[in-house]
Amino acid sequence: MQAKIRVENWDVESRLRQLGLSRKELIDVVKASVAQHAFCSDNDPPNARGFESWRWGVRKLREIYRAKDEWDKDDTRGFSTIVNRKLKVRVAVMNSDGGAGTLDAVPQNRSRKGAASEEVSIINQQLELGGSDWAPVPDENQGFEDYETWHLCIYIAGDVVRAELSRLHGFEAGYFTDCFEKIILLAPGDWEKQDFRDGSDDLGPDFAVEVTRK
Repeated sequence: MQAKIRVENWDVESRLRQLGLSRKELIDVVKASVAQHAFCSDNDPPNARGFESWRWGVRKLREIYRAKDEWDKDDTRGFSTIVNRKLKVRVAVMNSDGGAGTLDAVPQNRSRKGAASEEVSIINQQLELGGSDWAPVPDENQGFEDYETWHLCIYIAGDVVRAELSRLHGFEAGYFTDCFEKIILLAPGDWEKQDFRDGSDDLGPDFAVEVTRK
């Protein structure tokens, strides 16, 4: 099944509003992840950049959306997300390979995932086959059941940063293999256009986020 790809600003913003999200707020999460990725040095353990960028991405996502009444944090089975009980939507942060933010590739997780990720992938498939366009009918169930799971996929490689919100499915040997929908937040070249002059955002420890312009 070919993924729906949303890249035009009006389409991106409209779709995100349906999900109770916004492009600006999600890019703020990306900025926090990039800041912590850049803060790590050669003296850190090999997996530090991946862990710190993911950790601060989750933290920033929760700081932004838990301030809104309809969102809460959820750590069911160690799967750290935010959830909207009314819309039955779940959002996770994922360190992605170069497929994030592109029009013709599936963003894959950089590190192997476990049973929880496989389960949300299966549920996404079941909900899609059930004909849901963007969110299932709300009910009082909690947990993975009947929730659409979206991943904020962030790709960081030096001064190259891309991101998308993706409704992933397909799971093999610990990695996502396909997606139903891609909402492009930062396409190639978009990162260089971001404004880092607003110092009000909590991106973690005080240091400059350096963006090299080509």
